[in-house]
Amino acid sequence: MHAPRQLSRLSAILIAVVAFAIAIPTASAAPITVNVGAALSLTGDAAAYGISSRKGIDMAAKEINGGAISGVKVSVKTIDDLSTTAGAAAAYGVFFRDGVSTIMGPTLSSVALGVDPFAQAARIPVMGISNSQPGITEIGNFIFRPALTEEYVLPQVVKTVATSKLLPKTAVVIQGSDPFAATSGPLLATALTANAISVKKTEIVPAGTTDFSAIAADVKANDPDIVAISALAPEGVPLLQALRNAGYKKAIIGSNGLNSGAVIKGAGAAANGLIVGTSWASWNQTPANKTFIKKFKKAYKSTPDQFAATAYAYTYVLATAAKTSKSATQDAMAANLAAVKGANTLLGNFSFDANRNGMSPVLVQQVSGGKFGAFKTS
Repeated sequence: MHAPRQLSRLSAILIAVVAFAIAIPTASAAPITVNVGAALSLTGDAAAYGISSRKGIDMAAKEINGGAISGVKVSVKTIDDLSTTAGAAAAYGVFFRDGVSTIMGPTLSSVALGVDPFAQAARIPVMGISNSQPGITEIGNFIFRPALTEEYVLPQVVKTVATSKLLPKTAVVIQGSDPFAATSGPLLATALTANAISVKKTEIVPAGTTDFSAIAADVKANDPDIVAISALAPEGVPLLQALRNAGYKKAIIGSNGLNSGAVIKGAGAAANGLIVGTSWASWNQTPANKTFIKKFKKAYKSTPDQFAATAYAYTYVLATAAKTSKSATQDAMAANLAAVKGANTLLGNFSFDANRNGMSPVLVQQVSGGKFGAFKTS
């Protein structure tokens, strides 16, 4: 006759236990941590690009770690690649020892071609955030190149210029002495010819050139409708100045090496009229871009350039891949980076193609009044 009372007491105890269990917060799953090794040119010829990239990566990592992508943390170790293959190899050695999830960098394509085969052999994914030259992803299936290739960008730029109000019919190509220029120069020449623009001459800059006046005088003597320059900033800036000093006043198409605020700052008024292709532009006033620029200026007291913005966007791509896979192992990162399609980024919709090259919208811009603005086609 005591059974009902005992059952009632037992039920009360069970209810209390369940209530207590519900009241205890459920422990959330530990976040996925992507350990990133960033090999960037903080000194040397490519420092203007590498320093900007570092700012973009660090800013994105801070936002992601603050909850911008739930369940993912990004831990970044940056090492100066010195703008050299030896410097990047030393950085990669540290990253291999530390077992990083992914490498971002190195800054220069020519350096990447020298060191990325080691990462491929070690099965460590590499994100070539500023590598636009041919041959990068051909190294192997662990090598990714989110940066838009020169093969992808330059034909679009030249076609836009060819069909614009400028209607150029003749051109002179100036090719710098570095490996970057050696590949971009022929791409520019091919794109010009494909758009019915006759290349009157290709000027090859001898290594070690410090006086560009003779090259500029020869260009002026040929009087082309447009000049196309393939060069990095150390040669591109004095080339722009020499051309303007020689009296060449027409538009100039530049390769990706001239797509930097540092080039405008270095060349001064000589940069006015320079036309380049880009995946990002400060004048592209989307809501996301306005927010990014505001945050960047607050953090660094300067205006971001393409290298900062793309590094920022590609860090988000990396974190998104980790979240998708729920893992940051090297194999998981490689598999899920390859699967990135139509990701919403600062650059617009971003995807990797079948060869692990990045695809996103191309903008054509021109320097006017000492700053980049949209290229006016008519």
